[in-house]
Amino acid sequence: MAFYDRRTLDGVYSVRQSVNHIMNYRYAEERMMRMMAGWIALTPEIPVKIEMARQVYEDALHTDALGKRLPELRAQAQVSKAANQNFAAFIQEIEDKEQWEDTIERLVGIYRVLKPHLIAHYSAHVTAANPVYEPPTIRILARLLEEEKAHVEKGLVLLGDLLDSPEKSRRAAQWQAHLEDLLAASGGVTGFASEQEEPKKIGRS
Repeated sequence: MAFYDRRTLDGVYSVRQSVNHIMNYRYAEERMMRMMAGWIALTPEIPVKIEMARQVYEDALHTDALGKRLPELRAQAQVSKAANQNFAAFIQEIEDKEQWEDTIERLVGIYRVLKPHLIAHYSAHVTAANPVYEPPTIRILARLLEEEKAHVEKGLVLLGDLLDSPEKSRRAAQWQAHLEDLLAASGGVTGFASEQEEPKKIGRS
């Protein structure tokens, strides 16, 4: 007789936890899409404008895919939800860099902080997701992982081109540290201090 580890079969997340996380991910993707779209007209560097426009389109597709997954988990479609007010404030801090000369801060916020944070959570979710009822979520997040990693790779190249002096590098590092402090205080996109989740409660969700 074969024996199975039910913890592996069940996965880390209950259905309700998966729903909440997808809403949290959708919130981050939607806000990121909207802020980057708004920044295009405020950004003087043409290569940055072009790459932002492409990534806005892909982040819009991410937002839609996450929203369409929700009713399959018995939740309302296309709902975004911040994990808490501190995470919403962290996102707003990134978005508020709207001055013509703020390109470095915008790129640091997206490509050194927010997108890498989402990549870490998506990767952890894919690893821990229930293999029985979560294959659609795994497929969605695997696609997001691939595309977000490509976004970060291209964004860091653009940022590197702008960091052409020690003063600019210090400026970028200081802004990154500030945002990382805010992100840590919020508990991250799902409201937890790391990608490790609270233990799933016993019983049906």
